[in-house]
Amino acid sequence: MNFYPPYFFGRVRIQYVSKDFQEIRVRIRASIFNKNLSGTMFGGTLFSAADPFYPLMYWQNFAHQYNERVSVWLKSAEIQYKRPAQGNIYLHFKINHEDVLEAKKALDEVGKFNKAHEVLLLNEKQELCAKVNLVSYVGRI
Repeated sequence: MNFYPPYFFGRVRIQYVSKDFQEIRVRIRASIFNKNLSGTMFGGTLFSAADPFYPLMYWQNFAHQYNERVSVWLKSAEIQYKRPAQGNIYLHFKINHEDVLEAKKALDEVGKFNKAHEVLLLNEKQELCAKVNLVSYVGRI
């Protein structure tokens, strides 16, 4: 995904993926390609960096733990900007085994699963620049 054009030119980089696909760390490197007129990071870059990872994590977990194909997508997202994003920005995505078990149970019982997660966008000083609330959908194919 690091070479996916919107991420490549937005300077969004995946820095770490755990072997079980339950943790992903992302960095947005400050660049002329993602600065707005005020010299801070463009809000669209911040928002797009949060978009695909929770659905991807669920998809990978179902593929590897259960050998099961599922449909995943981001059902909704809401961003709250807290301060101008200057410098590099860091995002940390994490699900746990209980989240995956909850999804599996819901799929077995009703055929679909929705889960809300929150991701914080922090600058290099660990100051909160934005918060994104995401709802992921997992369904049977």
